Amino acid sequence: MSRRLAVAGAVVGVLFIACNPGARQAEPFQGNWRSDAWGTYLSVNGGSVEIFEFSAVHCFSVASGGARGVGEVLSMEGEVLVLADTGRTVRFERTEFLPEECIEPVGDDPTASFRVLAATFEEHFLPGVDASWPDRVEAFRPPVGASDDSLLDALTSLLGPLDRLDVRLSAGGEVWAAARATPVEFPEVDVLGRGGILTGSLGDGIAYLGFRRLGEFADDADGSQRVVADAIDAAVAATNSLILDLRGSDGGAIDHAMLIASRFLPTERLIARLAARGAAGFVPAGEVMVRPLPTGTFEGTTAVLVGPGTIGVAELLAAALRGVDGVTIVGQRTAGSAGPAMVRFLPNGWSVGLPNLEVTLSDGTDLANGVRPDVLAADALATALEILGE
Repeated sequence: MSRRLAVAGAVVGVLFIACNPGARQAEPFQGNWRSDAWGTYLSVNGGSVEIFEFSAVHCFSVASGGARGVGEVLSMEGEVLVLADTGRTVRFERTEFLPEECIEPVGDDPTASFRVLAATFEEHFLPGVDASWPDRVEAFRPPVGASDDSLLDALTSLLGPLDRLDVRLSAGGEVWAAARATPVEFPEVDVLGRGGILTGSLGDGIAYLGFRRLGEFADDADGSQRVVADAIDAAVAATNSLILDLRGSDGGAIDHAMLIASRFLPTERLIARLAARGAAGFVPAGEVMVRPLPTGTFEGTTAVLVGPGTIGVAELLAAALRGVDGVTIVGQRTAGSAGPAMVRFLPNGWSVGLPNLEVTLSDGTDLANGVRPDVLAADALATALEILGE
C-alpha cells in the first residue's frame, strides 16, 4: 500500500477501508473516473483502486490500495460515480483513458513542485488568487536543481501574502502556516485522544471539554469517532453545566463535528450546503446534516467558546449550535474558513492544505464571514464561567 494512502483523505481517504482485494465489491465501479471538481482521477481495476491528482500542469498517482469495502463509500447515480467522504460528496464522470501524463514518471525537481503548487492554488483556492499572483509566481520560481531550503523559501514567499490560517505547507515533517492565531491558554485538565481532547472539571459542577482539533484521535476513523463519542458522553453525563472550548480547534472532519452537535440538537437539522471550487467553477459538494441520537440530547446549559483560532469544521460545529436552547456562544468571531482543508501532494513528497469549499448555512449566510458569538468577550473562558455560575 502506498505510504500516501493514509493521508489521501483530502478527498478520498475513506475509500480505502482495507488493503485486501475486493474485486466483487468493486465490480460496479470498474474503469477510470474524473471528478467534476477536486482535480482527481479514480481508477478501479479488478480488486485495486488508484487515485491521481491533476491540474493544468501535472497528473500523478498519490495513493493506491485494495478495493475491499468500497461499496460503503461509493455509489452510482445513473452514469455518475458518487463518493461520500466524511460529510463531502465528490462526483465522477467516466473517462475512457487516463491522460498520458498520469502514467509518465514525475520528477521531483523543485521547479516541478513549485509549478504544481502554483497551479493548485490558481484552480482551487477559495476565495481565489488576486491579480498579483502571476507576478509572484514568476518572481519566486526556483531554479532547476535548487535545494530543499531554497524551494521552501520560494513556496513560503509565494503563499505568505495570502495571510490565511488555513493555508499550510507540510515540508519534511515541519508544518508552515501562512498566518497563525494567538495561542490559546487552556485550563489544567486531562488530555485524551492523542492530545487532541481536553477534559475535566472547573468546579461548581461545571464540566470542561476542549478540542485542539476535531479528528485523528485514534489509528482509524472509526476509532477516532469512538474516542470523541466517549468524551462527549462522559462530559454531558457528569454535569448540567458544560463549557465546550473550540478556541484552538483548527482541523478535523465534518462527521466528528456533527457527532458532537448531535448531543445538543433535539431534531434533525440541515446545517449547511457545500460547494467545491475547481478549475471550471463551483460544483455541489454535499450537505451537512445533524441527526440526533435516540438516547436524547443534553438538557443542561452550555457555553461554547470560539475565537480567531476556531477554524474549519470547528466553525461548522459552532454554527450548528448557534441558536440552540441552552447554548450560548462566547468569545470572538471565528476565522471564516468553514470546511476541512483540501490537501494536495507535491512531486517531492511535500503537501499543501488550502481552503476550497464554499459553505452556505441553512439561513443563506456565507460561513466565510465566520461565526459571530452571542456574547463578545476578550476572555471567553472567564466570561463563560460567569454565565454558567449565574
